[in-house]
Amino acid sequence: MKTLRMLCLFLLAGWHVCSYAAKVYERAVEYSSIDQYGDTILLSGKISVPENTQAKGLILLLHYTIGANAEVPSQHTLYEARVFHEDYVLVMPDYIGYGSTIDRFPPYLHGDLTAHNCVDMLLGTHALLTQMLDSLGTSLPSDSILIVGFSQGGATALWTLKHIEEHYAEQIKVKRCFAGGGPYDVASTYDDALATGQVGMPLVVPLLVMGTNEAYGLQLNTDNFFTPAMKHFYNRHMADKERGVVSLVMLSPQHRLDYWLTEFAMDKSQAETRLMYEGLLRSSFVHYPLHERACGDVICPEWRPQTPLYIFHSYKDDVVPFVNATHLQRCIPSSSSITYDFGSYGGHLRSLFVFLKNVKEQLD
Repeated sequence: MKTLRMLCLFLLAGWHVCSYAAKVYERAVEYSSIDQYGDTILLSGKISVPENTQAKGLILLLHYTIGANAEVPSQHTLYEARVFHEDYVLVMPDYIGYGSTIDRFPPYLHGDLTAHNCVDMLLGTHALLTQMLDSLGTSLPSDSILIVGFSQGGATALWTLKHIEEHYAEQIKVKRCFAGGGPYDVASTYDDALATGQVGMPLVVPLLVMGTNEAYGLQLNTDNFFTPAMKHFYNRHMADKERGVVSLVMLSPQHRLDYWLTEFAMDKSQAETRLMYEGLLRSSFVHYPLHERACGDVICPEWRPQTPLYIFHSYKDDVVPFVNATHLQRCIPSSSSITYDFGSYGGHLRSLFVFLKNVKEQLD
């Protein structure tokens, strides 16, 4: 019943946003970047430009976790895009594993790599975007780049801002960054699932284990990690990348962790499980062990954002545990330019709508 209410809310919100017409020019694009091995690959995404108005700026819009290839920006109009596309130029990457790289398994939550890919899209499509703006007789104001992302996109937003400030500070000027509901501490998210025995969104389980294996070339025997139920669910519903995230949530019969993961996968004394956990640490933007005796060192980046930053998270997030936000705040404290917005904003999906509303109000 709870999942059904979430679905109805999602559909209702989508209808509301689509109920007013906005003239935008959208174009799917491809650009050159690198994969986790450093090899050159061709990635895809979409650029959206408002046709009948002077754009207020450019948003690098980073999408949340998806299930179907049809959900990526190059294939359809993102819900988040409908919130901003009347007023902003949007640059929206697909990420590795979708779009032009559908034949590959996504290196899920490999933040440093995904950030590199996102920045390459900004740089690689600049000339094309200029042509599109010229053809519409419009332009962008200077210092107009914003970064917006929620969930997987929220973590990617921080990784991307860090990558820009460390490597392209003179070339790319980011005005503000907005990150919501992000898995900044992937290792502690796994530990939280072990402690509670529950997983908020079961489709993330194979993405996280197989994606970490793919991201860092760990050569894990993933058969040791998944129960027969998980193998059946993945092979039947996820492997072909044809079912969307809402459909996969509806199809998930159980949120109990041991329904999906084996005892081996939940035992960090096992060599392969420990190796997988070390991969989760590498994917963590920050990390604090949940318990004093837990494995894993504290991870805090030496980098401190120079760009105004807005971090949003709901206390009641049922997919990305709130501990992700508190660990981030311990590493990067509040300041005159860093704002943390924590509140009882409902579960993960409901809080997405609140986040986007808050971002739009701040930009307006």
